[in-house]
Amino acid sequence: KPVSATDPGELAQTQAAMAGDQKAFGQLVARHQASVRALSRRLTRSVSDGDDIAQAAFFTAWRRRSTWRGGSFRAWVGAIAYREFLNGRRGEISGAEVEDQAGVGDDTGERVDLIRAMQGLDDGERVAISMCLGAGLSHGECALAMGAPLGTVKSWVLRGRAKLQKALAAYERA
Repeated sequence: KPVSATDPGELAQTQAAMAGDQKAFGQLVARHQASVRALSRRLTRSVSDGDDIAQAAFFTAWRRRSTWRGGSFRAWVGAIAYREFLNGRRGEISGAEVEDQAGVGDDTGERVDLIRAMQGLDDGERVAISMCLGAGLSHGECALAMGAPLGTVKSWVLRGRAKLQKALAAYERA
């Protein structure tokens, strides 16, 4: 479970990492890598490209740790991952990648439909949904990461969620 930005332990660990403590940074990476990878995979629509972006984001975070100005480490690395995504590392999803993302189990069809429904969203909606609902960032953290007004991010999340609910309505009726 991600630790909030207001957690004193997380803040102390982040401060130590930003001061150059490799062990503290490694612990932050271990704590947040799943959410950053999930965000990156949703942004790129690709498992391998998403993992590459997540890795690049953590590498960039370590190199540019002097630019951290406080707040949530997860939101800061999420913003870095988003910038990596915008820098032209967008991938196209293949059938095999859908299977990788869907996994094995009873809900495979539902997960594939969710992935397809996410692809049907506008870019802003997909990114905002991925960051806020997928990665658990607040609307404010998402707005900061995307460089968008808070109201716009809230609108993207609201519209995107409505579109997803409509696209997935068949599962609610079943």
